[in-house]
Amino acid sequence: MSASKKPQKRIEYKGKHVRVSRTGGLSATKTFSGKGYAATINTNHGVRLHKRLFKGARMGFQRGNFQFIGRYASGPFRFNISKSGMSTSIKNNRGSYNLLKPNYSSFKLAGVQIRGKNAATLQLIYMGTLAAIGILKLFWRLTVFIVWMLFLTLAWCIDFSVGFVKGFRDTT
Repeated sequence: MSASKKPQKRIEYKGKHVRVSRTGGLSATKTFSGKGYAATINTNHGVRLHKRLFKGARMGFQRGNFQFIGRYASGPFRFNISKSGMSTSIKNNRGSYNLLKPNYSSFKLAGVQIRGKNAATLQLIYMGTLAAIGILKLFWRLTVFIVWMLFLTLAWCIDFSVGFVKGFRDTT
């Protein structure tokens, strides 16, 4: 008999330079100068010394290994670059769907965050529903627009014809 895994709530505290979470432990970051040099101490991962390259990108060393992390966001899209590759995701009200690595997706419902394959499936259902609603709205608005333009064209033709006939009668 196998035990089923229940989604667990994320428990964390984020301060200005301190973060405490249920799974990630305690971490603290201290920036040493205005040039972006910093150190992060984490109870699970040790010490990381890093330098900010530009907004959204940093490189450093942790446990003797080189790290490169780049994060960029524009609208609903998020781009992440690291030594091991890149990924891109779409963010929405319920979480995010990772386009290149779907198992890294997240979905939040009633305060519970789900990650992995189940989250990817729920995200696809959610985004598909939003797309269907958007398409229905678009067709409705196009239908109203076309009917309105046909009505205006017909009204103009009738008005022009009535005016033309009245003008022709008045001249004879």
